[in-house]
Order: sequence, then structure tokens, then C-alpha cells
Amino acid sequence: MFSALADHACARFDRVMRHGLRRVLMQRNELDRLARAELERRLEVVAQYTDPAVLAEPDRLLAPPAAPPPLVPLAVRPLVDGRATHFSFASPYRPRDPGYAREYATYDRVDTVHLHAWQHDRPAPASILLAHGWCVGNRRLHEIEFSISTLYRDLGLDVYLYVQPFHSLRKPTTARFSGELFPSTDLVRTNEAFIQTVQDVRAAITAILRHSPAPLGMMGSSLGGYTSALVASIDPRLSFVVPIMAPASFAHLFWDHGEGDSFRRQAEALGMTRERFHSSWALHSPLSYEPKVPWERRLVVTARGDGLVTEAHADVLWNHWQRPRRFRFTGGHFLQLGRRDYIRELARFLTDLRIIPGPR
Repeated sequence: MFSALADHACARFDRVMRHGLRRVLMQRNELDRLARAELERRLEVVAQYTDPAVLAEPDRLLAPPAAPPPLVPLAVRPLVDGRATHFSFASPYRPRDPGYAREYATYDRVDTVHLHAWQHDRPAPASILLAHGWCVGNRRLHEIEFSISTLYRDLGLDVYLYVQPFHSLRKPTTARFSGELFPSTDLVRTNEAFIQTVQDVRAAITAILRHSPAPLGMMGSSLGGYTSALVASIDPRLSFVVPIMAPASFAHLFWDHGEGDSFRRQAEALGMTRERFHSSWALHSPLSYEPKVPWERRLVVTARGDGLVTEAHADVLWNHWQRPRRFRFTGGHFLQLGRRDYIRELARFLTDLRIIPGPR
């Protein structure tokens, strides 16, 4: 009874937050400045990311660098049986589109990758790479959200947290808030920023595996869940993946939540459709690929009261992944009341896979 009431209340809260965030996002709505001919020109630029040859071989755009990046320790804190280190490294990404290259050059801080690490002195049985959601990226917040002390201490994992482009320490000084510029309604920037994200994450994977050859998995929430699902779709080095509250298509999510608002009306007036929107972002949608992580090593986590990435949206990824193991927790997208439950499910999942011996 309590769970049902909590899910209902969280769903209502999510809807209020969704409308508020959408209004803020639309303040930089690129469609306000576009005519139909300009939209068609933008779609011609976007075609370089959605060429069938690229989607058939995504490493043409999303390949990791040939060598592991040199990690620069910015701060180190002692932990019981280990240490917590804030690393940085230069992003291997270079813009593909010349027009976006000029825009990208105006952004400070985005070209430096930040990777927070909680590492044991002795070899850990496995490592986990975490990716955060939209508008956040603060280490202390995600230590709580992902129960990093539990992952490190009780599960014995080496833990890493990747900071997304345009977020937190990587927020350009011209942006009003973390995540304002990515993802956004700008079709080119969003594609380019996901190229940067994947190249950054795959560079981090190379560095982590160089430090420890133990199994490495990825887990993320919301935008981070989407990122985790995307990387698991193209990089065979991941040993497991746990997308949490992850949409299968950001285009579908943006479009479906815009029913009746000005952005949707503008887009339709310019000739945009749900299908064209998804096609424009197909490069970074997990629906474009078959996952590289084996079926039994996929765990899809959803919130029963999620009013943002609804059950219908979450089902699309789950079905595309051939209905692997799934876990639902109490709460919503923003008020994750049962988040500790999915950490316990993660422990059971890794134990069942014999990646860890079980919670200590």
C-alpha cells in the first residue's frame, strides 16, 4: 500500500519537475531561430552521423583512442584499504563537423575529462564505472545516489565516476547551469557531444583496465543510464551493464513529453516528425545496435513511479535487449525512495554472475 502511494506521489512530482525543466530547456530552443529551409540544411549536416555505413560500423565515429590517456591526479584522499583520487585527462575528442568545431572552440572546460576513483590497495574482484544524469555531476551528490561507500566497502569494487561533457566541472562558464547545453534541441551539438561522451568513456575504460584487468562493468542513471546502454552496445570490453531509468531514445523522450507545447508545434510546423527526430539521433540510440554485453550480464533497473522515463519508454530498451533481468524499485525519477534496493539487487546480480563473492 505504501509503495503504491509513494509511486503515485513520485510520479506527480516528476511531472511537475518535467514541465519546469522543459520550460528552462526551451529558453534556448534552436527552433525559434530556424526556418524550414534551415532545418533541412541542419538535417543534411546531421546525415554525416546517421549514414548507414556509420551505424553499421559505429567505431568510424565512436572509436576509443589507440593508447590509454595519461591520468593526472588532482586530489587524493585516504580510505580504509585504499584511496579516493580525482583524476583528469585530456578528452581525445575532436569535432567532426567544421561548423560545430568553431562553436566548440568557444567553450572552456569541456575538453578536460574528470574521473573520480575509489580504488583498493589490493586487487579488487571487479570495477564499476558510473555515469550520472542530466544537470548534475557533483561527486558528493553521486556518492549518496549510487551508495558508493557500499559499492567500495561492502561489495569490494573499485569504483569510478565519469563526469559528462557540459556538466559540473565541465560546464562552460557561458552556460547558466550544469547540462544546459547537452543534451538539447540542437541536433548537431547533441550528436557531437555524444561522440565526445563515448570517446571519453572508452578512453576511461582503457585506463581502468590498464590499472586492473578484473571484470569491469558500467552503471548509470537517466542520461547516465542511456550512456551506459550505448557504450554496452558498442564496446565488448564491458563485463556487465546496469542502465537505471534509461530511455531507449532521447528523441522519443523529448518528443513524447512535448505534446501540446510550443516546441512540439514549432517542430511539426517545420516538418519535423517523431521518426525524423529519432533518425537524426540514431547514432547514439541503443536501439541502433545489438548490445555487446551478453544477455545474462544485462540488468535493467526502473522506478515504478517514474514520470519522466515512464514504463512504456523503459520497456522499449528492455524489449530491444531481449528482456534480460529487470528490477523495479519504489519511487520516481527524482525521488528515488528505493534506490538502496537496486544497490542490493546489483549485489545479487554480481554474485549470481560470480563476479564478486557476495556482500561482505
